[in-house]
Amino acid sequence: MRIKHFAVFKNKMETLNWEKLRNDEKEGPYYLPHNKEEYLLKVDTAEPSGLTQIILQEIRRTGLTKIFSLGSGIASQEYQIKKFSNGQVVVTDNNSSVLRLKQFQIFDNALILDAFKDPLPVDESWIVLFPRIDTECDDIQLRKLFEKCHSAGLKYIIFIPAELLSLRIIIAEIKTMVISLIKKKPRVFCGYARSLGAFKKIFGPFYTLAKNSRTDNRVFILEGKEIGYD
Repeated sequence: MRIKHFAVFKNKMETLNWEKLRNDEKEGPYYLPHNKEEYLLKVDTAEPSGLTQIILQEIRRTGLTKIFSLGSGIASQEYQIKKFSNGQVVVTDNNSSVLRLKQFQIFDNALILDAFKDPLPVDESWIVLFPRIDTECDDIQLRKLFEKCHSAGLKYIIFIPAELLSLRIIIAEIKTMVISLIKKKPRVFCGYARSLGAFKKIFGPFYTLAKNSRTDNRVFILEGKEIGYD
């Protein structure tokens, strides 16, 4: 099952524009600061979050040390992985705001990458992180992305769903509609919220759900099916 996901932004945009959100200081959680000091104030933490602890545990279990993030955004999760591990962490996004992260010299690399059109510069020695990018993809796009990772020989994906469909999510969508009406701001289409069953149908031909964990966020640990491995 899936439902449409909407949001209301402070800048009154009518269609989703991530680069605009990254550049707008008023858009709090989406804003990517322009200097390293301000960025660290935004993302730094003394201890790893519960989600980060799960991710680091799974990284250690695989024996791999290289993490490639697709659609990193402000890269707060990637920052924690980098800070609390000795692994390589590469962040990517499909707009130029990611080049700010490159200038900060925190990550091992930061790339402009269209995950659907560009080749993935990774192989079986990497773990791929999907950090809340699922809502922006329709089912066909998301399936093709999993297929692309599988074809590249990627055995492990750490998948953090942005919107796992639940009663809480349905209520949140109703709340967004009400806020849009009260504040007279456009309700911006941001993709889809899906149930676990819907996700399994999408990644199932290529990956198995090895672990389904929940702390502050839900995280799926996916392992590649035997086709192309072993």
